[in-house]
Amino acid sequence: MPAHGHPVNSVRAHYRQLPVKTCPDWKGLCGQCCFVLFGGVVLGTAGATGTNEATLVKSDTVQAVAQVQSLDRFQAEQERLRKQIQSKPKAYEDKVMETGSLPADIFPEDAPPNAVQTGFRSYSVESRYGFAESNGAGVGLRASEWGLRTELRQETFNFGEWVLQADTRSGNGNVGTVSGAGWLGYDSDRSASRLTVRNLGFPITPRIFADTSVGDIYSEVTDAFSRGYRLSLGNSSVRGLGTRVFCSDFDLRAGTGMRSYLVGSPFPGFEHSQGSLSWIGYTQRLSGNMYAGLQVNRASDVPALAPSLYFSPYGVATGAPLENIGSMGLSFGYGHDLFKDGDSRFRVMLMRSQVSGSTAGPRDAKGVFIEAGYQAGRYRHEFGMYAADPNLRSGDYTLASDNRGAYWRVDHNTSRINWGGSIDYEQQNPDHDPTRFGGKRLSLNANAQYRINRDTTVGANASLSNARYDTTGAYALSANGLRSVNASIFYQTRLYDWGRTRFSATVRRNETLVANGIAATGDEFQWEHDWITGKYETQRPEFTTTLGLAHDRSTGTTQTYPTAGLLFRYWTDSAWSLNGNLRYTSRSGELSTSRGLSGTLSTEYRLGSGWQAGASVSLNQAVLNVSGSSFFAPQVIRSNDKSVYVYLRWDGSSGAPLQAAGLRSTAGGGSISGTVYLDANRDGEQQPGEAGVANVEVLLDNRYRITTDRNGRFEFPVVATGSHQLTLNLESVPLPWGAASDQGMNVEVPLRGQATARIPVVRVGG
Repeated sequence: MPAHGHPVNSVRAHYRQLPVKTCPDWKGLCGQCCFVLFGGVVLGTAGATGTNEATLVKSDTVQAVAQVQSLDRFQAEQERLRKQIQSKPKAYEDKVMETGSLPADIFPEDAPPNAVQTGFRSYSVESRYGFAESNGAGVGLRASEWGLRTELRQETFNFGEWVLQADTRSGNGNVGTVSGAGWLGYDSDRSASRLTVRNLGFPITPRIFADTSVGDIYSEVTDAFSRGYRLSLGNSSVRGLGTRVFCSDFDLRAGTGMRSYLVGSPFPGFEHSQGSLSWIGYTQRLSGNMYAGLQVNRASDVPALAPSLYFSPYGVATGAPLENIGSMGLSFGYGHDLFKDGDSRFRVMLMRSQVSGSTAGPRDAKGVFIEAGYQAGRYRHEFGMYAADPNLRSGDYTLASDNRGAYWRVDHNTSRINWGGSIDYEQQNPDHDPTRFGGKRLSLNANAQYRINRDTTVGANASLSNARYDTTGAYALSANGLRSVNASIFYQTRLYDWGRTRFSATVRRNETLVANGIAATGDEFQWEHDWITGKYETQRPEFTTTLGLAHDRSTGTTQTYPTAGLLFRYWTDSAWSLNGNLRYTSRSGELSTSRGLSGTLSTEYRLGSGWQAGASVSLNQAVLNVSGSSFFAPQVIRSNDKSVYVYLRWDGSSGAPLQAAGLRSTAGGGSISGTVYLDANRDGEQQPGEAGVANVEVLLDNRYRITTDRNGRFEFPVVATGSHQLTLNLESVPLPWGAASDQGMNVEVPLRGQATARIPVVRVGG
């Protein structure tokens, strides 16, 4: 026995290597503290005196006896199995969690759970007062108008998003006639209103959704008939009901209502027109990127067109009888937008219309429109052919008809050089009917840009047109026809630490700039410079000046006069902004669509708590005349208008965007404002003198829509932060213009800031 009185037994050999603790009262091992385990079975203590008994002795001679139970082989196996069963994991048990036990991080960080359930709501109320005068037709007109717009948006989880828009306006002065007072919208009623309720994204099934509109709306066209180079079915305003049911496989649009005009300013109002309009269109997407579509429109009790003015949408005969118009279109195609090498698309659209009820008797018209595109490496090709009988209609909308022709365009893009060219041939009145206008037109267009380095770019564009008219009949024009040239070249660079500077020269020969003026002939040299070079994420100031010299030979004698332009946008602080686009040219010159000082000046001040106030002044705006024929392009009317308006607006919002569990929404919001403008030289930048386009519908994320004002401006006042896409409803862009990009424009909305966008439209095929 050792000195401490711990007897040694052979059992110790089984646990000699096991870790043990030391009793604080002994310098040896204590049986009260250290039990030896072997295979999960208690074998004994550190001081066993035998195989069945162990005695531990303390300094005070107190003894403790521990019994060790021996197990045979069967019992040991049973004990092992029992331990194994006890250590087995528990079976899965399904439990329903109460909402209060959900982890907090499934909700957006910037909103409590109760706000998530209510959805996002936004409110907007705006009041405007305007005054204008016009003497463009030689008659002085004056008028003033007041308008109020209210808009409410409510997002729901299971019933889509609801949008309510209510407008009203009233006027005094020279209103009540279609000649109107220029900027005030050529309205015919002294007061009018508009009410529209929309439900967007209503889920019919998990894959099928519906958009429904009630009130003052526009007719719609199914996807298979989206606008092409030479065919646009157009949108007519009605007071009625319209719906769209869609998913990734099909698109169905239908509606009906009373024909109307949405005209006037500051907010368009409903003015009743004669007759009614109904439409239904369906597109089915097939396998292999193929699709087919059908569009049927019916207009009843519509005033007849004057036969000699089939090519003009304004050719309504005085005291005209009423007509019933039925139209149907079939469309077949495949493919999609051209993004990469090998992409292609093709579409055939067949149109037919029948007019009955007029004194001229029933009239049938047919049209076929073929278009295709192909991406070969960096080369993009667009080409097509078309032919249309006179008086081809789509419901109450007069199509560009009584013509036939073909076109082809190619574009090549690399990181340093971009160039393109096109050829377009059209014959008006191919049957040579002496009671209708006729002629032929051939146009060639080319453009190129080369980026020398990061700051320096050179470019040029040219447009040549040769039109020859029929020399017989009631509408014969000059036998010599009209040959016109428009060519320009520019050099753009950055000198020292200055901003962008640009030198350009433009040559015009016998070019029709405005429909109510003589053809323009002359040369113009310009220097354009950006004076602000800083980098700004939001509230980016701009200040661009243009100085030039014009040699105008339009009247047969040469006159030389200076030209100037100013384009600016500036924030005096985070609440007050100023912007303008002005151009000065000779009041007797013909090289510009406007004369004298023209353009727009506007300002806006944020009063706080969602309130904003602003004002705008417009001078001598040349206006766009929507033409039903692409033979005459462009159709711009020079006016002499002056107008001013002031407004007060309140924007508010509450709640938070609804998101599925596991997703987070962006925090906060801002706004988007911008301009849709005519990009005459296809360079993607708005220069002073490139005017805005009125009445173009701008779509935000392909859901929310707004119409540009007389100066081409638009604004979405309450937009969630993050990336958004702006596109144009091409049916609202008058031919021969179209969007510069099929993909639209991406904008990034900053928190509590304003994103700006300038969206160009270019000549189709130019």
